[in-house]
Amino acid sequence: MAKKQLPRTPQKPQPVQRTTPTKSKPAASRAVGNGWEPIGWLRYALICLAITAACYIPSLSNKFVNWDDPPNFLENPNLEVLNAESLKNIFSIDKGAVIGNYNPLPIFTFYVEKWIAGDFDPTLMHTTNLLFHLLTVFFVFRLLLHMKIGMTGAFLGALLFGIHPMRVESVAWVTERKDVLFAAFFFAALMYYVRWIKTEDAAKRTQLYALMLGLAVLALFSKVQAVTLPLSMLALDYWFRRKESFVQLVLEKTPFWILSLVFGLINVYTLRAQGSTNDDVTNFNFLDRLCIGAYSYCVYLYKLVFPFPMSPLYPYPKPLPITVYLAPLAIAGIAYGVWRLWKADNRLAIFGVLFFTFNVMFLLQIVGAGQGYLADRFTYVPYFGFFAVAAGLYDQYASTQKTKSNLNLIFGAFLVVYGIWTVSQIGIWKNGETLWSHVIKYEQKKSSLPYWNRGQYLREQGFFDRAIVDYDQAVAINPKDAEIYNSRGKTHFDMAMSGKYKAQEGTLVQKAVSDYTAALANGADKMKPKTKSEILVNRGVAMAAQNKFDAALKDINEGIALDSTNKNGYFNRSLVYYNTQQYDKAIVDYTIYLRYDPNNANVWYEKGMLLRSMNKQEEAITSLSRAIQINPKLGLAYLERARALALSGNKGAATADYQKAQQLGAQGNQFDQEIMNK
Repeated sequence: MAKKQLPRTPQKPQPVQRTTPTKSKPAASRAVGNGWEPIGWLRYALICLAITAACYIPSLSNKFVNWDDPPNFLENPNLEVLNAESLKNIFSIDKGAVIGNYNPLPIFTFYVEKWIAGDFDPTLMHTTNLLFHLLTVFFVFRLLLHMKIGMTGAFLGALLFGIHPMRVESVAWVTERKDVLFAAFFFAALMYYVRWIKTEDAAKRTQLYALMLGLAVLALFSKVQAVTLPLSMLALDYWFRRKESFVQLVLEKTPFWILSLVFGLINVYTLRAQGSTNDDVTNFNFLDRLCIGAYSYCVYLYKLVFPFPMSPLYPYPKPLPITVYLAPLAIAGIAYGVWRLWKADNRLAIFGVLFFTFNVMFLLQIVGAGQGYLADRFTYVPYFGFFAVAAGLYDQYASTQKTKSNLNLIFGAFLVVYGIWTVSQIGIWKNGETLWSHVIKYEQKKSSLPYWNRGQYLREQGFFDRAIVDYDQAVAINPKDAEIYNSRGKTHFDMAMSGKYKAQEGTLVQKAVSDYTAALANGADKMKPKTKSEILVNRGVAMAAQNKFDAALKDINEGIALDSTNKNGYFNRSLVYYNTQQYDKAIVDYTIYLRYDPNNANVWYEKGMLLRSMNKQEEAITSLSRAIQINPKLGLAYLERARALALSGNKGAATADYQKAQQLGAQGNQFDQEIMNK
């Protein structure tokens, strides 16, 4: 029997809710701004750059320092005259290397700055360093975003990179233009590498690969440290857990390995040619060197968190302390910890360690090159690995408001402390005196080098008495260093010639001679020919000032025999010949000198003046015209050429030169009136 259905209560119809239809954005568009970075990333980037720039503004008022600035640009022969030949020499392997380092691109930027300003302008050059640092920070921020680290984490990681105190040496020291320049290309290449491994379109991949190769070449032309680029790419392969075999990952980077090998061999060649790879000073054995490398690695790790002390120079301690020999044990402990992290598949930590190790391992002084076993600048790129770890950890643990607030507090405290510390550290690089005074504060009397370098700066500034005090201290620390005696001798001689020490000139010149003699007596058998040549020539000049011309010629001749490229030897011998009326020999030496320094207007002028006095007017006019071509404001050259022109019968041209000489402040005399009236 069918079940009877109950009657239903009629339902009141519900009104239909009408809404205005809206177009929803695709999920990808809501997540990202351009396919690689999230929406709003540029605002974060600009804030990061602004904070970094604010910390480094004080560096723009710094001057140059006598710590590799002179050979890199102030006294670099390839930057004396800006022409096509100079550009060619800058990129020449044999003529372009500076202190054994082949980094032509930074030298080229110095060339451009001199062309813009007319001379080396410290404000312009420090500004350029800061701009390249900001560009590097920009690419670091974008690389972190490409690694899929969140916006705030990437911002904090990039800001750590920007204002960590261990950055200061690379940014506030003009010579280290090579750090900020190579790093900008380096991180740009890594950013595009991430795009390359994530891109499927073959044509686009080819374009990206070519772009990466171009950036790699620019980085390698900036600093040899860029040879680690393919290793850093492998670290990113690990980060993204690429499924290709290790052999495939290595082979796909073949052009980068070749570039690294070529530029590495070039720099080995230039360093050996300079003698920078010799360990004549420390004489550490290979075991010592391994321990030094292990110790340096550990120091860089603790300075990541607590960067103290920071110094422009860390001289090798003699003998090495016990902590250096215990460092391999610490490395063993670190290795064990890394192995445990590897077993636990802690991708973030392993990436940080890999990136840091790949980029610092060639800088650990296992093969000695330089005067120190540490350098703050060596961490400029390697620390990125750990800054990426910090950025990733923030992302992992900032999941709740409470933990996010705590992390913000911790990161904020570190960033404030680091920012203040960075500003303070920039002041150390203000000039040569502040630089070496800071080194002395930590080294005390353990090393003669900072006293010698501060003495060099003070001598160049004309503070002779203070320079002598520093040289005396350097001699007391290291009485066997010939270079210190040589520098003190030059200071005594400069004092005698300055006119500030009346009635003391003879005593000061004799002190100079005694210092040069002491320099030659200390390790002359182990002295490099160029060093011994310089000291002999210097003593010869001091002898000439005592009118001991025969002794002067003996020293200068011996110095030139040791180093035929010693241009100052030829110049000073020409002065001795002039004073002994051996004018023809003086002309020969002027000519040889000008082969080595063809753009020295003053020497062209002196040669022309001597030729004019020897009644060789046409030759004199040629020489003086060359001086004027190099330095159109050299009034004395116009005056001397006017005399030569007048004596050769060209009164019209002579009159024009006289007028020009007077406009430039060079006044004639009775002799000029006589020859003009003939």
